Amino acid sequence: MNTIDRLAGSFTGSGAWHDEVGKSAAYTVQHTNRETGTGFDVAFKHDFEDGTVVDARFGMTWIAPGIFRVDVAGTPVGNGYVFEGYCHYHLKLGETFVEASYRSTDSGLEVFGSSTANAEGHYIAWKERLRRAG
Repeated sequence: MNTIDRLAGSFTGSGAWHDEVGKSAAYTVQHTNRETGTGFDVAFKHDFEDGTVVDARFGMTWIAPGIFRVDVAGTPVGNGYVFEGYCHYHLKLGETFVEASYRSTDSGLEVFGSSTANAEGHYIAWKERLRRAG
């Protein structure tokens, strides 16, 4: 049960975010989900239209069947689950809560997420369409 087989691999694509004050923008995505001996790693890079880059890595450690802990730089920050090609997790970074979901598709992944605060302090949500790379 503790596997990400349908979600594992490298993906590329694009996304768009929308915030509570009506702003939105597109961005490109490089994303990798890789199984490890104790769980899996998630790494992504988002290149935004304004030149901003977000490069993030999370370690997911299995703690029960289908349930994992989310770590950033070795520090626990949240939890999540994987069932049948679907992964969802939440985490807290400072005072900000972030949640994300990955859904396996025939050609790659759909990613959905939200955060209680973006760089300007506004609620934000996003969607990404990613295809398998290579």
